[in-house]
Amino acid sequence: MLVKTEQLSSHLKKQLPALVWISGDETLLVQETMDNVRNIAKEQGFTEREVHDVSAQFNWNILLESASSLSLFADKKLIDLRLHSPKLDNEAKKALQEFVDNPGEDNLLLISSSRIEKPTLSTKWFKAIESKGVVVQVWPVNAQQLPGWIAQRIKRAGLSADQDSIEIICQRVEGNLLAAAQEIDKLALLAGDRHLTREFVARAVADNSRFNVFALTDASLSGNTPKALNILNHLQAEGDDPLKILFFLTKEIRSLLRMQEKIRQGQNINGVMQSERVWQNRMSIVGTALRNHSVESLEKLLYRARNVDQSVKGLLDLKPWDEITGMILDITNTRTAV
Repeated sequence: MLVKTEQLSSHLKKQLPALVWISGDETLLVQETMDNVRNIAKEQGFTEREVHDVSAQFNWNILLESASSLSLFADKKLIDLRLHSPKLDNEAKKALQEFVDNPGEDNLLLISSSRIEKPTLSTKWFKAIESKGVVVQVWPVNAQQLPGWIAQRIKRAGLSADQDSIEIICQRVEGNLLAAAQEIDKLALLAGDRHLTREFVARAVADNSRFNVFALTDASLSGNTPKALNILNHLQAEGDDPLKILFFLTKEIRSLLRMQEKIRQGQNINGVMQSERVWQNRMSIVGTALRNHSVESLEKLLYRARNVDQSVKGLLDLKPWDEITGMILDITNTRTAV
């Protein structure tokens, strides 16, 4: 069953299904929706959690074995399945069908993925999955909705703000909700009287624009290797989290991959960027990246991102910052060794 984001909490508290699938391209909103599901599940006794990162090499028998095995530590178990793509092969479809046909009373499958395209929603296998679970399409916040979204977020942080302050934050984050959330969290720490004025917000956000992960992303996508590496060196020296950097880079790569797939199907590059809600002042940067990369090169970048993630977590004997450097060189399309 398709459920709207704002209706999800009340729906799950009435009846928790065997499967909840959260899809969308706005990472912050998807993460917060997943957190909501996990919290509700925990309240209902799902205190054990397994996380599976699903790549092309994922063995789907793991899901079925996990569903059939008894929990050692809790009465109920949440299986957190994170898909690299909602486009699944026959093995994956069969495994999901087997799960929903016999999930067991003590299992909850939480799936997260990028946006599910309309053709997939209408397929027979997906409708079979949807009929026995809950599917939530998390929609992005567009430019017209962004001021209202930021105003609500400011209020939730216990702050108040005038309209000029909200507009400054809108201009600063350029549609990036995670950046907006981080700016508001920072302002909540700095604002003594809990009210945000135009002058205060302008001063607070001005010093954070030259060497940050957003500048790194733009320099990488535009192919400016020296600038990208310079920013990366500053972030490393300041003790920034490599996983946070990887998060933003991977988000951009996934977005480029979706656009490149549409371009390969014959769609116009400008039309594709508009349909993906690329902001006007970033179209030149994103367009450069699309001309520099193919579907295949972007898929290789996602595989490399997986290596970075595993090296940070100690699962691969690699140096995370070296791996991120190599990844940025691939994004900027630089072939010369540094």
